[in-house]
Amino acid sequence: MHAYETDRHTALVVDADAEIAHWRTRYRDLPHCRYMRWDDVKPALQIGIDACLKANGRDVVEMLDELESRYRRTGKDSRLDWVRAREVVAAVWVRIWSQKKSRTERLAAFAATSDTSDRMRIR
Repeated sequence: MHAYETDRHTALVVDADAEIAHWRTRYRDLPHCRYMRWDDVKPALQIGIDACLKANGRDVVEMLDELESRYRRTGKDSRLDWVRAREVVAAVWVRIWSQKKSRTERLAAFAATSDTSDRMRIR
């Protein structure tokens, strides 16, 4: 599943299934998750992914109250309390936006070093 978030400055594409798969094998490396079950961590991961997609130009700090409210509803059966879950949300946020920045930088470097006009001509 791919999801998209856009505002007038950024466009973000996230393969939510790939993100979940990534964290499924690494969630024990997240803060406070070493001894947690997957089902305890997954709600915070999903909220982190969703936060990136619903940011609409906001920083994650601006969204904390909204995210906490959602987590209290969706993660209520988790052993991971909100204070710890927000660190998981932050880790997801950093990973997703870092990937976006990295892709953007690679595209900019490509555009700066390539003569794309020749390749784009119709022959």
